[in-house]
Amino acid sequence: MAVLVTGGKGFIGARVIKQLLEANQEVVCFEPKATPGRLGTLADRITMVEGDIVNYDDIVRAITDHKIDRIAHLVFYRGEKPDDLYRQQMIMHTGTFHMFEAARLAGIGRLVFPSSIQYHGHDKPWTGPQPVNEDSPALPTTGYGIGKHLCEHLAHEYNRRFGTEFVTVRVPGVYGPGVKLGARGVNLIGTEGALGHPVALPYAPSQHVVLAHVDDIAQIVVRALFAIELPHEVYHAGGHYVSYADIAALGRRFVPDMQVSFDEAAPLKCAYSVDSSRMTRELGVEHRSLAQGYLDLMNLTRKESELPPLR
Repeated sequence: MAVLVTGGKGFIGARVIKQLLEANQEVVCFEPKATPGRLGTLADRITMVEGDIVNYDDIVRAITDHKIDRIAHLVFYRGEKPDDLYRQQMIMHTGTFHMFEAARLAGIGRLVFPSSIQYHGHDKPWTGPQPVNEDSPALPTTGYGIGKHLCEHLAHEYNRRFGTEFVTVRVPGVYGPGVKLGARGVNLIGTEGALGHPVALPYAPSQHVVLAHVDDIAQIVVRALFAIELPHEVYHAGGHYVSYADIAALGRRFVPDMQVSFDEAAPLKCAYSVDSSRMTRELGVEHRSLAQGYLDLMNLTRKESELPPLR
């Protein structure tokens, strides 16, 4: 039996596949093109299947042809151009609906789906108690957050009506190896800054964000896929609640002369700390320290540029 990973060449997907292979799992990666991308040297250990997540028949074929029994549905698409809006909705929402239905009909043992902390809102000030937890109200204000709320609701309805095991993991901002920017620019300290380049962070210094390392998120997904029993169907991944000023200070801890600027005029967006105790208790994942996570990222960046490591 095998694990199907959709979006396996993505930032999180590639790290999930790496951990699945380390656990000796058979992996099938579902992507529009079968080129290796971020999977690099791992690609020859993976079955690559070409298909479009918007095409229901492609999904069914991938599941039935490869004896899939678990799915990590990690497809992500955020178009920047106005004309990308339709494609984004088809991939993020219609594609997810297709995946849920195909998984149900195939009797898939478990499917893990990444939602977002934007489920709780993002643009308007948060007036509820902090930290938020899995039972805090849904107050999404963006198309992205509203779409995640809709997909979470559908997953719940499938579980209630059909006894499926569709598990939601609400993901925060993610940093770590694999991309230059990271979520909302949080990787720049570890990529541009590590090389001595000026860093322009796209928010006010007091803007807060919840951060988690990509490998910790990948571990949460893998644990959720294979836990013998999951008492809940929604888990907050959680992470570190920090400001952009905190991130800059962390970068200067390792590179004292790092030049960091902020967008002082950027409006403050909703930010709140997250209670991830359910995830830690039931999945057993502890977030690494930000200092260690950023130091590792900076040294990887420097190694790729043939520079000496930081201490």
